[in-house]
Amino acid sequence: MKRLPLLNWVLLSVGVLSFASCRTVYAPNAINTPLFQERGESKITLATNNLQAATAVSDHIGIMANGYFNAFTSDDRAFRNNGYGLEAGVGVFGSNENRISYEAYGGVGFLNVKIRENNDAKNFRAQGTKFFIQPAVGWVNPYFEVAFSPRLSVVKYGTPELSGYTAQEQADYYFNTLADAPHAFIEPTLILRGGYRWVKVQAQFGRSLKLTKNNLNYDDNVGSVGLIFNLARWYRD
Repeated sequence: MKRLPLLNWVLLSVGVLSFASCRTVYAPNAINTPLFQERGESKITLATNNLQAATAVSDHIGIMANGYFNAFTSDDRAFRNNGYGLEAGVGVFGSNENRISYEAYGGVGFLNVKIRENNDAKNFRAQGTKFFIQPAVGWVNPYFEVAFSPRLSVVKYGTPELSGYTAQEQADYYFNTLADAPHAFIEPTLILRGGYRWVKVQAQFGRSLKLTKNNLNYDDNVGSVGLIFNLARWYRD
């Protein structure tokens, strides 16, 4: 029986870590879209492989912090592909009387990727710096939230540390050109939230589309499922 496309997205997001056994060097994290309505509002998100926090420090300025982790281990544990990253950002937000929200955040972070093969006979490690800009528009009420964000991400890697890989393997996996130029992505993503007041279930569905021509093994899915907690006064009105 064929599954519906939406169900495939959900199954991809729940219980499946983002990295796969194709020597993934970049996997997009969940997008932090707070959709603030007032000064002093704060949101914390616990989602698959992601921990996010944001707070509105004034009537129109917000700050955020993101942490994420991805991992893949083969059944025989001979192949491992792990990565993690941390980000911080600042932006502006606003909304109207109908709770149509708009925001734009920018930030910077770092990421670390490790690959170990053939029981550590082959090793790869790379560190990178990530820059992102994420405008978003959405609608908010005490029971439901929906938003769309076309995040732009740019990642610049340093020269990787390698051992055990032949020159041909380094070329086949694009390891030898990883640090030559930045890698840019546009990541259009839909964010859905449902619940009541201070806690909602959140799901994200999107794609990571590479804008630059330099080759890179990357995950082209943006997906997560989790809970978002909202500390605010407006929904008590």
